[in-house]
Amino acid sequence: MFIEDLRNDFYNLLLGNRVLLLVHYDVDAICTCKILQGLFKSDNISYTLVPVGGISELKTAYEENNEEVKYVVLVNCGGTIDLVDILQPEEDVVFFVLDSHKPTDVCNVYSDGQVRLVYRDEEENIPNFDDIFRDDDEENEEEMPSGREDLEAFVERRRQRREWETKRNDLMFNYTQFSYYGKPSACTAVELAWLLCRSGVEYTWAGCIAVSAYAATHTRSPAQALLDAHALHRHLAAQLPSHGASVSMEKDAFLPLYRTWSLENALKYSPVVAPHLRLHSLAGADRLRQLLADMGIPLQQARQAYRSMDVELRRSLLDALDAAADKHHLPRLTHATYLLRRDHCAPLAALDIVYCVMALLELEGPGGFQLALASVDTSSAECEARQRGLGAARRGLAAAAALAGATLAARALHHAGPFAHFTISEGAAECEWGPWWLAVCARWAGAGAGRGAGAVLVAAPRGRTVLLCGVPPPQRTDTRNLFGAAFEQAAAKCGASVSLDHFDSAVVTLPAAQRPQFLDALTALLA
Repeated sequence: MFIEDLRNDFYNLLLGNRVLLLVHYDVDAICTCKILQGLFKSDNISYTLVPVGGISELKTAYEENNEEVKYVVLVNCGGTIDLVDILQPEEDVVFFVLDSHKPTDVCNVYSDGQVRLVYRDEEENIPNFDDIFRDDDEENEEEMPSGREDLEAFVERRRQRREWETKRNDLMFNYTQFSYYGKPSACTAVELAWLLCRSGVEYTWAGCIAVSAYAATHTRSPAQALLDAHALHRHLAAQLPSHGASVSMEKDAFLPLYRTWSLENALKYSPVVAPHLRLHSLAGADRLRQLLADMGIPLQQARQAYRSMDVELRRSLLDALDAAADKHHLPRLTHATYLLRRDHCAPLAALDIVYCVMALLELEGPGGFQLALASVDTSSAECEARQRGLGAARRGLAAAAALAGATLAARALHHAGPFAHFTISEGAAECEWGPWWLAVCARWAGAGAGRGAGAVLVAAPRGRTVLLCGVPPPQRTDTRNLFGAAFEQAAAKCGASVSLDHFDSAVVTLPAAQRPQFLDALTALLA
């Protein structure tokens, strides 16, 4: 069921009770968790925080921490699965779900109150209850009647049931065939803080990072991103400076980490610029130098740290990027972004923190979750966790560029009709990356191929299993991903033993020996 009042139907129920807080490993979840932690601390709400990476971890975390817990808050996890069926909770346990993964499981939507969805996304076209649920216990136990009239009535009921089942199957197929992301959970958390009169820079900044995360990975369309930004505008206008910090929305370069890097590296390792300039080709280096020349930036200046560049060159950077993008037929290299401004410090871009957080979560090993939470903090200008994350993010982007470039240069990206796929070689360090960074590589290689098709990356082998990550075609107007449902149907078609443990349905694992037949079935299905 959906709650109507954030304050009274959700937050006030947590006051005075111990809460189990289950949080997924993604930027939006980290930002939402940061806001909730601040609110819980203000109201002395005791809680147990457990990060979860998949359905099996969610089940284990609940089983190990549910003693004397009546309220469970799930952040970006649990919304797309039947929680009651999987967790088998006591009847008096209540689950509050903030999950941007869509579509929401219909059993959660029509729960009698044990599962409570904290917000409803207007984009969801949820089927009506009567169209997908029906009490057939009496019909299943009904025996074949002997009289003619009774028999005709019996046959008519069976016919109506088959029609209803056909309609239900069509409705559920249309509802679940695409996976996508809804409104960031952090935006809802910021709204809650506003209702509680606790809105501050730290909460607004966390919301801005979450909105930037979906824009950075093109998992929210420009129109959707505009709605997300609109939800934060009044908080930006009403914020009071905290710890000498403020958040503003400004035009900025769409180049991850360029303030902490050299401009040449920021362009060279940009997921937007590098594929379109085909930097993996023999002429790639010449194209990059020509781009810098057209921007009016000497190579010597471009190769030193950005903060050491000539002041006039830095001031004219945005105009130079816009002009060069038009000349080289590149996507827009500037966009509206959120900046954290602090006294006596360089501005900090929300886009940079997106890569910082995911580098800490997926590239830095144990302890990454707590470091990611610390990196979102606004109180410290020289945050050790943030500096570590930014360094890991730079290494991650460089490695992603090398992997995608080597794949394209070796023509190892295999086109299979409506999508392309490639495999990370056995023993490569990238095989141990998490799904977010693997998706970065998949989008990079797909864009570099220039065919506008979706891409599937196979990280193989991880022991005797492989991980598949599917990304949709690089279109900004429709960000829905069909690979989740396609993976499930292809597995059923070829009999592959696919594990659907990830909350993102476009990420699956299966035995390495079944990979060829699975890809063949996927190709036939999408042809």
